[in-house]
Amino acid sequence: MPSAADQEVKKTKKKVVKKVVKKKRSESIKEENPEKSRKKSIQNVEESKEKSEIETNTEEKESLPATEPSTENVTSPEEQGTIVEKPQDVIANEGEAFTVRTKVTGGDVIHKLKVSWIKGKWNTLSKGDRLDIFGNERTGEYFLKFKCPKQSDTGAYRFKVTGQSVDEESSFTITVGPPVVEEKKIEVKKGYVPDEKELEKDIDFRKRLKQVEKYNKEEESGEWDVWSLLKNASSRDYEAIAFKFGISDIRAMLRRLSNTKKRENQKTSSFSKKMPETISCTLGDKVVLEAEVANEQMTVKWQKNGQSIDASKHYQIMTKENKRTLVIDKAILEDDATYSCLVGKDSSACELFVREHPVTITKGLEDVQVVEGQDAEFKCELSNENGRFKILKDGSQIEQGDKYNIKKEGAHVTFNVKKISTDDEGFYQVVTNGAQSCAEIVVQETPSFTQSFSDLKVNFKDTAEFACEVADESIQGHWLKNGKPVVATEKIKITQDKKERKLIITQVNDGDQGEYTFAAEGAVTCRITAALELTGGHVVIEKKKEKSPPKIFLDNSMQDRAIVVRAGNKVKLAIPISGQPAPVVEWKKGPKDKSEVIEATGKRVWTNTSTEHNKTHLEISSCKRSDSALYVCTLTWDKSGTEGADSEYIRRHDFEFHLRVVDVPGSPLTPNVSNVTAETCSLDWQEPADDGGYPIEGYVIERKKTQSQRWIRLNAEPLDCTEYEARRMIDGIEYQVRVRAVSEVGVSEPSDTSKPFTPLAACSVPIGFKVTATTDESIELSWQTPVEIGAAGLDGYKLEMRKASGEGGEWVEVQNGLLSNKSTKINIENLETCKKYEFRIAAINKAGPSQFQQVGPTVCADQVEEPKISIPRPYLKPVKVKVGEKLHINVPYQGKPKPVLTWTMDGKPLEDHVAVRNSPDSTVLFIRKAERWDSGRYHLELRVGEDAVTAHIDVAVIDIPSKPRQVKLVEVIGNSASLKWEEPNDSGNTDIIGYAVEKRDTRSDDWFVVYDKLRHKQCQVSDLVLGNNYFFRVRAINEVGIGDASPTKDSADIPKEKTVYKKPEYSAMDFRMKPEFTQTLNNRRIVENYNGTLSCALKCNPKPKVRWFKNKIEIIDNPKYKTTQSMGIVQLEIRRARLNDAGTYTVTASNELGEASCSAEVSIREIKAQG
Repeated sequence: MPSAADQEVKKTKKKVVKKVVKKKRSESIKEENPEKSRKKSIQNVEESKEKSEIETNTEEKESLPATEPSTENVTSPEEQGTIVEKPQDVIANEGEAFTVRTKVTGGDVIHKLKVSWIKGKWNTLSKGDRLDIFGNERTGEYFLKFKCPKQSDTGAYRFKVTGQSVDEESSFTITVGPPVVEEKKIEVKKGYVPDEKELEKDIDFRKRLKQVEKYNKEEESGEWDVWSLLKNASSRDYEAIAFKFGISDIRAMLRRLSNTKKRENQKTSSFSKKMPETISCTLGDKVVLEAEVANEQMTVKWQKNGQSIDASKHYQIMTKENKRTLVIDKAILEDDATYSCLVGKDSSACELFVREHPVTITKGLEDVQVVEGQDAEFKCELSNENGRFKILKDGSQIEQGDKYNIKKEGAHVTFNVKKISTDDEGFYQVVTNGAQSCAEIVVQETPSFTQSFSDLKVNFKDTAEFACEVADESIQGHWLKNGKPVVATEKIKITQDKKERKLIITQVNDGDQGEYTFAAEGAVTCRITAALELTGGHVVIEKKKEKSPPKIFLDNSMQDRAIVVRAGNKVKLAIPISGQPAPVVEWKKGPKDKSEVIEATGKRVWTNTSTEHNKTHLEISSCKRSDSALYVCTLTWDKSGTEGADSEYIRRHDFEFHLRVVDVPGSPLTPNVSNVTAETCSLDWQEPADDGGYPIEGYVIERKKTQSQRWIRLNAEPLDCTEYEARRMIDGIEYQVRVRAVSEVGVSEPSDTSKPFTPLAACSVPIGFKVTATTDESIELSWQTPVEIGAAGLDGYKLEMRKASGEGGEWVEVQNGLLSNKSTKINIENLETCKKYEFRIAAINKAGPSQFQQVGPTVCADQVEEPKISIPRPYLKPVKVKVGEKLHINVPYQGKPKPVLTWTMDGKPLEDHVAVRNSPDSTVLFIRKAERWDSGRYHLELRVGEDAVTAHIDVAVIDIPSKPRQVKLVEVIGNSASLKWEEPNDSGNTDIIGYAVEKRDTRSDDWFVVYDKLRHKQCQVSDLVLGNNYFFRVRAINEVGIGDASPTKDSADIPKEKTVYKKPEYSAMDFRMKPEFTQTLNNRRIVENYNGTLSCALKCNPKPKVRWFKNKIEIIDNPKYKTTQSMGIVQLEIRRARLNDAGTYTVTASNELGEASCSAEVSIREIKAQG
């Protein structure tokens, strides 16, 4: 029966074990978490806490008595076979290896546990190419490894443990998803960074494109025999089959198919072989219908849909032996019918289906870029006026309705998408049974303005008018001048008529110049801005004065100003002049030192001076950029003729102004296309040589399909750099791009079109790459075609290999050039046996190689078995053998092919007397007569190819120990002697388990055993005979036996002594003590007229004087109370209690050493009279 202390230790131990198990479970979950460093620190703290708890429990255990047996390490039957760490659920992708781990406790050598892994209800798993099952019985850990999981491995699994008295299991699930395909990312080029909205559009683009590609792949699949398809198809697939094969009446086809089923069971004696029940052909094919009659003399009749057929150029009827043949040279649509061969009443029929040539698309759809709210129109042309087609959006069919209007006129197909919104963006397809055409709708946000105004240059006192048109009548706005609101006055009028918004300024003067803006309400960016400038002079009327010098009359607004005009416009400048006599006018162009006189007779640039109207004119028709220059008007006045010949007076007056001709920028240079991927390409270009007189604000990039005439703008806002990444292109379609420059004046002409380029996508990774067979000199590999091949097709496969090593070797191609794109298997020969190889494969097309799929390392061997040494349990501890006996160690192993076994002892080769015998599954180390020098650590190395495992076995050749050292007689006291010694120099290669001590009287030669096995190296020999001399000797003992004796040099003399008894004297003890109540008075409740007693316990010496008090008044010789004191008990009896006896009673005890007291409350319960 275990003590209470043992039970407490056991409870504490169980708590610690539960905590450790719980921690290990949490660790197994956390192993996949990347935050290992942080969690490892937390784990160390928990382990330190648990360690301190275990150490505390160990100390408590050691402090308990050693007489009780410990039950701490005894496993109860209920605990055997318990799953302490359950397998966890796993979520993985196809092709990614993972391992499921679990741990159990219990089991021993006699009662071993049996474990199994089960899928579903009864499918027990076993080790194979894709599965590896292994475990460790010593640690209780078991593993299930999926080397190359597939989606079919998804399901419920169980781990089951069975034993002598246990049957336990744990469930878990494995979910294997599709293989991970790396998302194609946008590489952001210098100068352009797509925002979050653009990236979201890229993701939507990929999703829509995948839906389109998925539909195309489904359309490409299928069989040619329409009858077989209809026979095996479900009713929901009839419409798709009818569309694919151009069947106009699917119900009639099904009736014909039903008739063939009825005729299958009809037996005829006239035909030994009937015609086939159904035949399918294409328009223009040759059709042969043949039947065999039972007798060559039989005549037959041929019918088509019940009408007789005669031989003609179209139908050829032939007879040869018992064969009857009808040949249709070139099948036409009218030949689609039921053909019968009649012999009397017997018949053999065949249903012939003639398929039209698939309808192709001669002119495909073009991409459309529209503004939100407008309608989009697609047009295409079919190869056949009667061809059937489907309209799809992002892979889903659309029908005629309020949103979509589909028209077909002959071979031309037109469909409109009404009131475009952003939801209508996507890919639209016209699909026939022989082709498909795809185009994209790109939706632009609705602009607030459909017509804008531009800068105005008006003459002084003219009228300036700014007018624009908004997209919707409901759009409100306000006018601004230089950023400040404009208020309507008599001079300034603001009008609003439907969508038209106007600002009219009359009698323009200097104060009206500035920037005018119309801003739409609720949209900060929706505004139009233009400038108002004055360009003309005005006439100042003066009275004529004789002999007045020349003058030019201009408004102040013309001073220090340049005239700006757009190229192609006409400039006409009229300058008022005066002077008497009339001055001579001369116009010049250019700086003063390099000026050129402008002739009055010029064709495009000319001048005119009218003295009658006092004006001079300069006109430039169709301005060019080269007309930009400084223009000078010079008036020369000579009055020498009027004032006499002796005096000459010449006077000049000049007027200068700059003319600046502006234009749209020149075209940028041809854009260069680079870094073409499956969806994107990089563009770069150079700025135009001529900016048109205004700085370039940005660039507009346009794209089109090579076969299309419609350009699609790629950027909504002008781009302020000369590099761009065009995105959202379709794999396999040829594109061209061009660039336009944008300035304040307008948009330039487009650049030259770039060279055509085709975005191409590399293939996806070949799937199912694995090793299918191995020999000692070759390895066979197999794989499957990539899931995604792309428009560039598949040119072949690149296969590389290398020898597996720790540092990794260099990859070498298996063969020169690519493997055929049709090959899915290869056998690589002339390899080295037992060497490990790694292989990788990539699919190659014009876009480049795919990612590599790798397999290995794989051992080149017919049978591969990993090297493993199974050390038997007895050899896990040092193997002990006595000197002279034989040493026989048998170690099982496994490993193929050609395992190499090497035994060494302490790193040195074995000596000649050590024999080694090897068998296919075990190795034996044998020594006939073991000696002490054969002790040591024996190492066993098993090498299979490049893999090697090692194990070691410790061997101890043991013998009896040598003599103990320094055996001494320490002292002799009375009839006992004390001995002490040191352990022997040689313990016999094993532990000393004790010492034997013997004694001998000097008068005898016989030795007598004092201690047969003593653990300590000292002892006390008692009960020696007085008057005798003794010698002692000590022997060491180990598991082999008892060693030689080592005697004491000196003898122990035990003298006889006379013993005189002397009575000891003891001092008197003082038993006095002051009074102390060991039990105090208790409160009492006494019934009236009844006796009650108060009691307490008292200890003291000498006997005390005891006094009682009631309410602090001492009770003296009152017959009402009786006091007693006996054996330490002090009592007070209250006789026939009355109500006035209630109160506080106190007892005091005092002697010469002190005094003590205690009190109690007494209450009296009154008895009430009844009745």
